[in-house]
Amino acid sequence: MKRTLIINTKLNAAILGTCAISAVFYAINLYSLISHTVAMQQTEGRAVLLASALSSLDAEYLKLTSAITPDALAEHGLVPGQVSLYITRPAATAAIGNLAAHGHEL
Repeated sequence: MKRTLIINTKLNAAILGTCAISAVFYAINLYSLISHTVAMQQTEGRAVLLASALSSLDAEYLKLTSAITPDALAEHGLVPGQVSLYITRPAATAAIGNLAAHGHEL
């Protein structure tokens, strides 16, 4: 009888210890899940803010570039550039055609 009581006590202690360890792992995993979810929501919020800022910058860029005309440049003393020298292709590669499309032109 006494031996059975000792075995039952040890068995109960092992079961309670296993339950306690499982509860600790559950709490750790639950905390990890919640913290990752909060971090993901914060990241998504930042992504929305960045997309909004990018959209407003894009609109500002389009507004500014649409105002650039040759007449507007001339008001500031700017003139269209003149090409004074062209780079010629050597005769050895001139017959090949469009080398840049194949990535061989240096």
